[in-house]
Amino acid sequence: MKPWIFLQYLFIPAFIIVSSLIGGWWTFTVPVICFVIHPLVRILVQNSSSEDSHDLKEQQPHYSHIIYRCVGLLFVPILVAVTGWAVYIISYNRLSLEEFVGLVLSVGIMNGVIGFTLAHEFIHRKETAEKISGEILLLLNNYLHYKIEHINGHHVYACTYKDPHTALVNESFYHFLPRTVKSTFFNAWEIESKKLIRERHLPWSIHNRIVCSLFIQFLVLTVIFILFGWLAILFLLLQSAVAIFLLHITNYLQHYGLLREKKMRDRYEKFDAHHAWASYEGKDNLNLFQLGNHADHHMHPGRSYEKLLPHTDSPQMPTGYSGMIILALIPPIWFRIMNKRISTFITQNTTS
Repeated sequence: MKPWIFLQYLFIPAFIIVSSLIGGWWTFTVPVICFVIHPLVRILVQNSSSEDSHDLKEQQPHYSHIIYRCVGLLFVPILVAVTGWAVYIISYNRLSLEEFVGLVLSVGIMNGVIGFTLAHEFIHRKETAEKISGEILLLLNNYLHYKIEHINGHHVYACTYKDPHTALVNESFYHFLPRTVKSTFFNAWEIESKKLIRERHLPWSIHNRIVCSLFIQFLVLTVIFILFGWLAILFLLLQSAVAIFLLHITNYLQHYGLLREKKMRDRYEKFDAHHAWASYEGKDNLNLFQLGNHADHHMHPGRSYEKLLPHTDSPQMPTGYSGMIILALIPPIWFRIMNKRISTFITQNTTS
């Protein structure tokens, strides 16, 4: 696995710049590529790509960890710069409605697909550069509290009824989304409040990371409003909504219908490979910073993206992430395909 494979997703910021300069309906280039062309191509080449999907040798890192670190960190200033570019374009050019919507979707997809994927990687790291980069990427999407809930909530209660990021069988994404957005914030607040009480601090104080996060987000938006006006604020909030939408639909895919057995009060079976859906579509998975090896991330949260491994015990997604997102938006088709896979997977594991 060569580190520059992961640079392929630079096409998204590149197309945002080019399409914004051309203007018109070209601003929809990124959404069309990511959620029309890409899933269709993956379906067409799925059979041929499946041959190398579990090639462990191919997925092993071949270079120094420092190079993989640099590749991931390289995206951070690029995402910030392209988001800033879009703010400038919107503020100082008279855009049509379709151009505005196209830029909102394109930048939201960039910050959702690349930004949240890398933020998710960085918030687990101990290195200062990664920690700061993770905060910056979350700040781009006005979602700083996500770090607290993800690390101290999701990684503790994933695949249980206590986890707002685990979708239940027959729960549509449209029911899941408002539930998970609301619970992400309130769970993070509860986690932080309990931590502060243990440390003998008041929940409503400068020691509260959520209070500080909200203040920082408000301060940044205020400065942007002063410099660029209300349209820039509208753009940033809407693109954040698109990115957050993509974050949570990804969460919906990754654990849908998979639950850990409860052993005793607040004690569950250990998280194992069969508690996360896997996507092993060869290079499609590599491009997403090994996002498809999600079970290994839960089993080894401190393991960096290039070292994440596939597990044959994980249930397999029927297609890649872009195609799965389209399926999740159509509940009858989603339930028909995924519920059947869950039943088959449970039957196979029961008889084996």
